Amino acid sequence: MALRRRVGKARSARYAREAVAPARSRRVYVRLRPQDMALFKFILEGHDNLAYLSVVDRYSAVCRLVHSPGQEREVREWLEAMRTQVDFAVIEP
Repeated sequence: MALRRRVGKARSARYAREAVAPARSRRVYVRLRPQDMALFKFILEGHDNLAYLSVVDRYSAVCRLVHSPGQEREVREWLEAMRTQVDFAVIEP
């Protein structure tokens, strides 16, 4: 009888994790000076798993931050805090 209860809990826990799992990541595009790209990425990597940065256009210094939908608020707060260190503009679609 105890075995059945554990199996039931395992199934419900797995169902709960899959039910709330986001289907797609969110993206934020930023434009900054080319010489600030390395600093921006370095500071972002210091915040564990907040987002990852990829360069869209290296000549115009447009970068894409990809993050989990559940971390939208944290990413926006981090961007606001970064304005004191690096000059950039968020590109809204």
